[in-house]
Amino acid sequence: MNFTNSPYERMMKELPYYEKPTPPKAPEGSPCAGCPYWRGIVCVICFRKHLNNEG
Repeated sequence: MNFTNSPYERMMKELPYYEKPTPPKAPEGSPCAGCPYWRGIVCVICFRKHLNNEG
């Protein structure tokens, strides 16, 4: 049921659609390159692997 003759009324009744932004990838050469847990900082798992490889 429409209350007005506005062409925008149908658009205002639609549910909004939100897209999730894709998370950025870790820089190449860092310990987290290819890690699925990358959130902008080195995670504990990758940091431990990096320390074991150096030691």
